[in-house]
Amino acid sequence: MLARLEGVTKRYRTTEGVRDLSLEFPAGEIVGVLGLNGSGKSTLLKLVAGLLFPTAGSITVFGAAPRPSRGRTVFLGETDTLWPWMTPRDASRFMEGLYPDFDPIRFNELLDALEVPRRKTKAMSKGERGRLRLAMALARSAKLYLLDEPLAGIDLISREKILMQLVREWHTDETILLSTHEVAEAEGLFERAIYLRDGRLALDARAEDLREQGKSVVQTFKEVLA
Repeated sequence: MLARLEGVTKRYRTTEGVRDLSLEFPAGEIVGVLGLNGSGKSTLLKLVAGLLFPTAGSITVFGAAPRPSRGRTVFLGETDTLWPWMTPRDASRFMEGLYPDFDPIRFNELLDALEVPRRKTKAMSKGERGRLRLAMALARSAKLYLLDEPLAGIDLISREKILMQLVREWHTDETILLSTHEVAEAEGLFERAIYLRDGRLALDARAEDLREQGKSVVQTFKEVLA
């Protein structure tokens, strides 16, 4: 089991990000983490990444408490933190210095596959920066990828390129947790869908089981979270 949450609650000052979550994530899954704004998607991913600590309950990742960024877990947050002066070459140097598991050769292959221009990020579109950030994440050698809204606010063509690359890059011993509001576009990726509502688990379902019931991931989203 790559990751396990048992009775996890994360409490902020006046609200709860997630409440009493118990989930398991084995190797070899692409999981959609779905919900409306404020449902707890980002909180869940940050807890698994070790960027937040639970108020109650326990989390293990690879059999131990999660540690941020190092090792076999990659977290790609929603916030664009690329500096305006940075080029893809600068990004490669930055990642090489920070992460021993970063592969610069693979990074350049991903830049080509995602059609990322070799210019400063201040001259890139939001979609181009999003594709650059994805290349930076996928060029690391990991077993658990936590992707928080990588499709948010970018153009349709960029979203399609990102989704196609995720399919190409995924290996059966790896697990991807993908948080997204673009459910209709991404649902073909998902083997499993986790629906969150107000920080609680509303439904944890296999995509194939939903289809056998004559439902799609999108339709179930509307039924469960409306």
